[in-house]
Amino acid sequence: MVPSGVKIGKKQLNILAYTDDIALIGKNKIEIRKLFVEMENIARKFGLWINQGKTKYMIVERKNNLKKNKIGHLKIKNCKFERVKNFKYLGVILNEDNNNQIHLQERIKKC
Repeated sequence: MVPSGVKIGKKQLNILAYTDDIALIGKNKIEIRKLFVEMENIARKFGLWINQGKTKYMIVERKNNLKKNKIGHLKIKNCKFERVKNFKYLGVILNEDNNNQIHLQERIKKC
């Protein structure tokens, strides 16, 4: 695996996976590109393909840095991925400024 992602305790974590929900974690576009290419190569060995229409990416940064980062679509090989400000992963709404308010509001609405 490409040495990237985040360190949790003594472990380096760069992929979260549960069945067909996969999240790649990288500190920058270069790390994400490397992880994606590696994941795609492994997936193809098993006859699997990345669904470009369902695949999105998000940059998580401190609030004051987000306005500076104007990256739109991310192109990797022949794929083009849309940037999103938030997404749901395993029932939890994650957002680019790492604020859990959106998730909490959704949970309150369901009560």
